Amino acid sequence: MGVKAVKMFLCLLAVLAVLLPFRAVALPLMDIEGAIGGWRVSPSGDMAYKSDDYLDLEDDFSFDEEDEIYGRLKINTPALVPNLYLMVTPQEYKGTGTYSKTFRFGEIDFDVSEEFNSRLTMDHYDIGVFYNIPLIRGATLNRLNLEAGVNARIIEAEAVVEQKDLDRYEKKSETLPVPMIYLGLGLHPVERFALEAEVRGISYSDYEILSMIGRVKVRAVGPVFVSGGYRHDIYDIEEDDLIIDVDFSGPFLETGVNF
Repeated sequence: MGVKAVKMFLCLLAVLAVLLPFRAVALPLMDIEGAIGGWRVSPSGDMAYKSDDYLDLEDDFSFDEEDEIYGRLKINTPALVPNLYLMVTPQEYKGTGTYSKTFRFGEIDFDVSEEFNSRLTMDHYDIGVFYNIPLIRGATLNRLNLEAGVNARIIEAEAVVEQKDLDRYEKKSETLPVPMIYLGLGLHPVERFALEAEVRGISYSDYEILSMIGRVKVRAVGPVFVSGGYRHDIYDIEEDDLIIDVDFSGPFLETGVNF
């Protein structure tokens, strides 16, 4: 987890700590949900930088699945005020690999005879505003809720490739603010059980991003809940000679509170 991601994550927890007592005393109509989870992520796909040499995340970089910690904060507000959804998702992968020939990454030619070390960071921060679609919840006796809104995903991407013994090193960093559409669904067949789905996505110019989350949630004791599910993120990005065509997917478990 990068330093910026840690700071953002701690800020999210601080906001939750401040809002919970404020909600209980001053805004009883506000619904606040905060959760911390662990995501076992499997990376796949390939990338290239200033070259036609596409490097596969699994076969060439030798990236393996990683366990990542994430946090989210969701604030449902009264009637006409837009709701807020914040999420912090750090990701980092490291590997030592080989390639079938001499390859170029950035301005550097890397030698086929020497192993290379690589690192890919894909920290991102979601800031979304949304509304509950009117009448759905009332018409279904609070069993079904639909949400629609917009989401800004700020992606901090960094790719590093190096061969230390040959003194060859290349790094590419990009901060990409990406606007997205947000859709959410919540199904509550019984009081302490819920099925939830979230979709964030955009397709325009050199960006195609789709993020899908499915979640099963069980309320344990009081405001505390536990949930688990599956998340699949798809990125097809071309930015400043950097091409990223990758997927990140895997199961997650989380615990949190809902007031």
